[in-house]
Amino acid sequence: MAEDLEREFRKFDKDDNGYIDEEEFAALIASLGVQMSPEKIGVAFLAIDVDGNGRIEFSEFSGWWRRRSS
Repeated sequence: MAEDLEREFRKFDKDDNGYIDEEEFAALIASLGVQMSPEKIGVAFLAIDVDGNGRIEFSEFSGWWRRRSS
């Protein structure tokens, strides 16, 4: 499961820089079957970006995904 999630994350890391921006995040969660309004996407993005650098690394995303799925 973790490998599948990472593979999906990497697929949306279009510029292959190791992180995703808010637009890539929106596309990723849509591909995972999560429906969110643009406002909720923005709120979730800020919450997931725990180090506040304006991007989401896989470790940040996977932690959020696990908490969300449990």
